[in-house]
Amino acid sequence: MRRIAHIVLAIAIVVLWGCRTTDPARMVGVDIEQWSEAATVEYDNCDTTSVRSLNIALRYNDTFKASALPLKIAVTTPDSLHYEEVVTLELHHPSTALAVATTESLPYRKGVTLNRSGRYTFSFHPLTEVKGMAAIGIEFKTE
Repeated sequence: MRRIAHIVLAIAIVVLWGCRTTDPARMVGVDIEQWSEAATVEYDNCDTTSVRSLNIALRYNDTFKASALPLKIAVTTPDSLHYEEVVTLELHHPSTALAVATTESLPYRKGVTLNRSGRYTFSFHPLTEVKGMAAIGIEFKTE
């Protein structure tokens, strides 16, 4: 009987270990010369109980000069619910010249629980042409 309990516990640990978020950021590359098309990131969720903060992750170089980035963000849940909104991200450029790309993480939502297991799709569409942006994505942080 005790052996069965240990086997069940071991299986539960393996399943929970597989559901942990090993790479909490999902990013996709965009056209660094002129980003104007939607960029889509997918996230397979199996943790339906954790409360998280969602941040928008940006990677850009010294040709990106904007202090604000207007975006249309669309989210589709595993059960096909669709939500869109327009946000403007306020950016904080480093004071030094960018020899390499800089990655910045900006708050998007706090206190979020992804209560469905399955694939979430996040789509980012710039409302103006953007030069110097290399990648965009979503970052998940457990609160």
